[in-house]
Amino acid sequence: MSSTAVSDIELLLRGLREPLDIDEARWERLLRIARVSGLHARLAATNLDQARMTDVVRRHLLSSARIAAYRAQMARAELFHLTPLVDSAFPVIVLKGGAYLLQKRTLAHGRFVSDVDLLVPKAHLRTMENRLRTAGWQPEKLNPYDERYYRDWSHETPPMRFPGHSLEVDLHHAITPVTGSLAFDPASLIERSETIPGTPFRALCAEDQVLHACVHCFHDGELDLRIREVVDIDGLLRTYAEREDFWQRLIARAAELELQRPLWYGLHFAQTWLQSPVTPDIFKSLATPPLLNRVAMKALVPLAMLPSNPDFPPPLRVRVARMLMQARYHLLRMPLHLLAPHLIRKTLRRLKAQLDRRAEAPANDGAP
Repeated sequence: MSSTAVSDIELLLRGLREPLDIDEARWERLLRIARVSGLHARLAATNLDQARMTDVVRRHLLSSARIAAYRAQMARAELFHLTPLVDSAFPVIVLKGGAYLLQKRTLAHGRFVSDVDLLVPKAHLRTMENRLRTAGWQPEKLNPYDERYYRDWSHETPPMRFPGHSLEVDLHHAITPVTGSLAFDPASLIERSETIPGTPFRALCAEDQVLHACVHCFHDGELDLRIREVVDIDGLLRTYAEREDFWQRLIARAAELELQRPLWYGLHFAQTWLQSPVTPDIFKSLATPPLLNRVAMKALVPLAMLPSNPDFPPPLRVRVARMLMQARYHLLRMPLHLLAPHLIRKTLRRLKAQLDRRAEAPANDGAP
């Protein structure tokens, strides 16, 4: 990564925290990097009303802010339509972006919402799924193997969508895959969840929201350009840092759920990249990953997560880092005896699809 690219990234990360004072040429490059990483609306939230900029730059930021606001309104509308399906029979917890919106958190400003995530007790999963189907939400059409993957190995049902709505509903019964290395009983998450005033929904408690963001970022997702996930972690930490005994509860909760490692990674990269309010004493109180893991993650995560030069394809070291982190992602989700046949099946299916498309190409060439 060139020194110019590094300085651009550093500028982007600073622009997420405070207004920037840069010329139009620098803004043009910064906006392209922000768009690649899904951070342009967050950049707008920080800079639109405070930073000096030309009208051209202001229009770009305003457009990003309006798109994010539109997506947020779509999420609120989806949750409004879901409200009649929630009663006192069992809790329904809104996760991630939907929760931040309903709780009116500052970190929701400029955050693109791509779907609505709900968590229900596993014993009531079929009930909630049937309620959604009866109300008109339709599951994604899957082949039998993919259906089994969701039912037996994942922590959620196949995505559902209401015809004409722009957002999917993802229905979860846990926050980690049931076959994953960090799988645990989510009952305590539900027990500790908190009401969201004015709604029938609930949200994870403060420390569980932070832990979920860290798990989702570093143990339940591919890390390619996932800097926005670290921005979420930073936003949650800034929201809750001043609460009495928050850090003690967070560290104790991580130990209870055996989530110290993803929490350490989340705190480390949020503090390193975004100057999150994490003091050395907090790291001393938290179990540290083994040295080899720390060295590997500190080397690979920036290459995988941070955007490279948008004018050129990612360099070899970035592609290798993303490949290695993707392999890590798969190994964390499934044990090898399940993962190997799963990946072989998916690879063969992908190759067959490519061959089918090539076989159809000559016939399509002659079509009117």
